[in-house]
Amino acid sequence: MPSKNTTYISRFSKDTAGVPPKIVEDRSIDESGVDGIGLLLTESTTPSEDVCCFMQPSQETVNSIQSISDQAGDRLVMIVNPQWRNVDDALDSASRSGGLFGSVASFLGGKGGSLKRLDDMGFQNVYTIEGYVCKGGNVRLMKRFDSDWAAFAENDSATDYVFVGSSKTRPTYQDVDKMLEDKGIGLKYARDIGLAPKLE
Repeated sequence: MPSKNTTYISRFSKDTAGVPPKIVEDRSIDESGVDGIGLLLTESTTPSEDVCCFMQPSQETVNSIQSISDQAGDRLVMIVNPQWRNVDDALDSASRSGGLFGSVASFLGGKGGSLKRLDDMGFQNVYTIEGYVCKGGNVRLMKRFDSDWAAFAENDSATDYVFVGSSKTRPTYQDVDKMLEDKGIGLKYARDIGLAPKLE
């Protein structure tokens, strides 16, 4: 039975007489063997229609992404569920600065150099979903290539998410806090003990 990933990737390559392309999984790019990194490749009857999809790549995989992208030319190369965070720590911020300090920060684990390389290769975010806690409750940020960022707060019964606002740029923690405040959504502990209205 095909997995969701192989079914999804086969949609990007044409069928020949109703037969979908062969999909090959390559785990050799996961040097540790435990990080869940993989590469899915379609093998179409026409090589120009082949597609490559990196699953859960890490910063250490960027050289492989560069190599495959260079070989692929105009063919589609995707990155799904990368293992780097969207928020920056001190090394990430420093690694974006360039120069000697930025190079040292990248060497020590900052993601700035890796993200710049991906930008230079032409990779674009087409669907992003992030999650964190704000005011004690779960928040999700979502963006599609053709939309603004949307922020959602999990309701108190943990059965659904409530739209709280949108933004042209990725909303900061402070932006989301203000969106919650503007919607009258109080701190989670206050809602839990009856000091603030429940989020339904």
